[in-house]
Amino acid sequence: MKQPYYNKKGDKMNEKIVADLHTHTENSDGTYSVENLVRLAKEKELKVIAITDHDTINGLFQTKELSEKYKIEIINGIEMSCNLNGKDVHILGYGVNIEDSNFKKELIRIKKIREERNDKIIEKLNKLKLNVSLEELKEIAKGDIISKAHFAELMMNKGYVYSKREAFKNYLGKAGLAFVEKKNYEPIDAVKMLKKNGAFISLAHPKLVTENDNELENLIKELKKEGLEGLEVNYYSFNKNDKKRYNKIAKKYNLIITGGSDFHGKNRVDVSLGESGLNEKEYIEFKKSLKKK
Repeated sequence: MKQPYYNKKGDKMNEKIVADLHTHTENSDGTYSVENLVRLAKEKELKVIAITDHDTINGLFQTKELSEKYKIEIINGIEMSCNLNGKDVHILGYGVNIEDSNFKKELIRIKKIREERNDKIIEKLNKLKLNVSLEELKEIAKGDIISKAHFAELMMNKGYVYSKREAFKNYLGKAGLAFVEKKNYEPIDAVKMLKKNGAFISLAHPKLVTENDNELENLIKELKKEGLEGLEVNYYSFNKNDKKRYNKIAKKYNLIITGGSDFHGKNRVDVSLGESGLNEKEYIEFKKSLKKK
């Protein structure tokens, strides 16, 4: 008889998680190299891992070799950071074509939007006498994506804040003194782009988008018209009731369940790789849709 599995919240899990489909590396705002992340996934006895860095595919060009080396399936993914009516909306793409030249050009354009926001954050912080520079941020960011996590780390290193949590609460988060909204990139644009690329498309952590189900369902209906295929039902911070709620919505709109830990390494210390994701049955259903591409 199989022993039951429990997550860190103490919730009984039906089956062991085999696939973590939401992870980040040092190419965006994670702290692990791609190889170290894959090695950890192997140690955790995961069968599958998806690398979904924010707005970049720079960490995906060695995944074939690493998959063979560590005998683990690696899915090339991405997480597009979008904004809609002042809300952060993240779109996950799986099985992305990393050789797609039009896709690469669009990612360059999105990188420029991020850079424009970063310049404004630097300006606001400097006006608050919290002096930071782009050069200092580049030293911290190992990849070419500079995120708010890198700002938080720099601010902590310079003694402006005691923790990254404080940096977000007082300065970088939505209520913070140096908050700058990332504009000009809506989720529908990301879905259209990923559709053209041939990727499988899922809406990430729906509860973090809105807790208003009517608002969420209206967004899903609009995105489904353009190619949305999945919903991230299994997410590290979701409790049992959350999962039931989003599973019901996924079934209502004929969306495939996706899930993952949103692992960031030391940038999110309360999250363990593989603590959330898909069990064997859920992964088989997801894989069927991925293979149709």
